Amino acid sequence: MARTGSMQQRRGGFQTTARMLMAVCVSGVLLLSSGPSSANKLTKGQQNQNSGPGAATQEGPTIEGAVAKCVLKTTAAENGSSRAKNTTGLTLSKENLVVSLQCSGEKNAIVPKDQKKVCSAAPNAKVADCKGADTDKQVTLKSLLGTSGDIQWEKTIVSTDNKGEVMTLKIKESELPLFDKAFFVGCEEDKAQTRTSQATECKVNVSVKARPSTVGENNVVTCAYGKDSNPRPLEVEMSADNDTLTIDCGTDGSLKPTKYTEEFCVTDNSQLESCTTKKFSEILPTFLPSWWVSDSQKGSAKLTIPESGFPEEQQQFRLGC
Repeated sequence: MARTGSMQQRRGGFQTTARMLMAVCVSGVLLLSSGPSSANKLTKGQQNQNSGPGAATQEGPTIEGAVAKCVLKTTAAENGSSRAKNTTGLTLSKENLVVSLQCSGEKNAIVPKDQKKVCSAAPNAKVADCKGADTDKQVTLKSLLGTSGDIQWEKTIVSTDNKGEVMTLKIKESELPLFDKAFFVGCEEDKAQTRTSQATECKVNVSVKARPSTVGENNVVTCAYGKDSNPRPLEVEMSADNDTLTIDCGTDGSLKPTKYTEEFCVTDNSQLESCTTKKFSEILPTFLPSWWVSDSQKGSAKLTIPESGFPEEQQQFRLGC
């Protein structure tokens, strides 16, 4: 993120409008793929198979808005009405914070059963591999999204006669991850082991778009690293009345330039890794490195400019993650 600092003279002293253009969340230290998310690269799954009367097959998923539907069919008549799968999956994002999975049909169960977990995204991963309580193919939503508190699905029963179940995940924008993520969930017949030759599973890929980089209260900048997290540089203003700036790069990021306690990138639109740097003392004559306080555990740093430290003229500088 790049910050632009500007100051204007006034009676009785100087007031700064130190505007900082936080341009770095866009192209920071973390190299991110600009291709499709890993969820969309996952296998399309097994194709439905019908091996005769009484064979159970899974239809779907079909996607309707933010709802994925899978239907387990156990009769020849039901199987004859199957529709093509929709392999696009579901997406969680700032614009869509709710997704649902509906597993319909007798004894059609959601995988995984633990409502705090999802299945780890991997090429050729199968719903059957994610089944069971003790498997390394599952990951908690808390761990995947990087939240401080637990997150879990809300599960409801479609009916009381084993006709399936519905699971809904609702998150807040603040619970979106700093990086684009992916996982999958699915449906499988509860007694699928008795039908090993049948396609009794339905897999739903879910893409999670990273949150956008933001400027919050008291000039707290939080950098995110998703493909769509940084459509433009962020701007921050510092003044005698608003004299602090906190840049949170997260534990997987780092502030640029490397010697940020002494120098900054000039606002010439160059990449952070190769930007032209200047000393803070060139724009803030009384600058001291001690104005910066870092928190290595959180991956953040805070700059406080004392009232006497603001320049006589408007200045700009750029920093980033």
